[in-house]
Amino acid sequence: MHPQGQILWLNGRFVELEKARLSPLDRGFLYGDGLFETMRAQKGSVLCLAAHLERLHRSLAELRISSPPRLNWQTVLRELLSRNGLLDDTATVKIIVTRGPCAGPGLPPDAHPTVCILVQRYVPPTPELYQKGWRLHVFREGFSPPLASRKTLNYLYFLVARQAAMDAGMDEALILDHHGRVAETSVGCLLARSHGRWWTPASPYQLSGVTVAAVSDLLHSEGAKVERRPCALEELLSARTVWVLNSLMLVMPVREIDGQPVGDPAFLEASRMRKSLVSRLPE
Repeated sequence: MHPQGQILWLNGRFVELEKARLSPLDRGFLYGDGLFETMRAQKGSVLCLAAHLERLHRSLAELRISSPPRLNWQTVLRELLSRNGLLDDTATVKIIVTRGPCAGPGLPPDAHPTVCILVQRYVPPTPELYQKGWRLHVFREGFSPPLASRKTLNYLYFLVARQAAMDAGMDEALILDHHGRVAETSVGCLLARSHGRWWTPASPYQLSGVTVAAVSDLLHSEGAKVERRPCALEELLSARTVWVLNSLMLVMPVREIDGQPVGDPAFLEASRMRKSLVSRLPE
């Protein structure tokens, strides 16, 4: 970390955290009217940066928020990592865009959207935890929200679901959509294998996962096809292998869902996939 405190990028300027200022009228603060992307950086390079930015810009257009001004994102992110002393470390990079301080009903045009980038050191799960795998808790209090297909700042539902899992002594929450089909988890997408074939649950009420797409590409290069299909909970419970994927921890094997053991968490394959993803980063 920078010896004089954390540095962030806010509306075109590098600013010390203690000096950063946002309007209390910012709609991101008032209503969660904004989006974010969380990425993993390793030695100054960001994994799947282009895919994350494409998802961000697509969602901004759908919510009628202006895209950030044209930036050389790689240069800005590398400079921000450098100013925080994180060029040689594994780090979390978070881009946040809100509609900014503007008035009006619905989704009013923004005059000055707020753009903020934060970085901090990231400590991945230990090898022992990856080898142990996660236990999932099926969250049955409500269902995946209508805007789950976009990474909005309205994230409280997922935090409540994760807390319910922890209260139940589990590691993570499994989210269902309003049809009772499997959507995702509170922090990531799902990838499963049944009868030797890989597949991922499909639902309109889930985020389009960057990491699950990257792993699907890796599997495709090895001759395996990943099918995307609607999934009842019973299908996931009967799957031979289940993984949770996100942009930070990458691939986490699942060993148990609601007390039911997963037949083959495929720890070694998951480890190989994590290494393959990181190897895609430029030196």
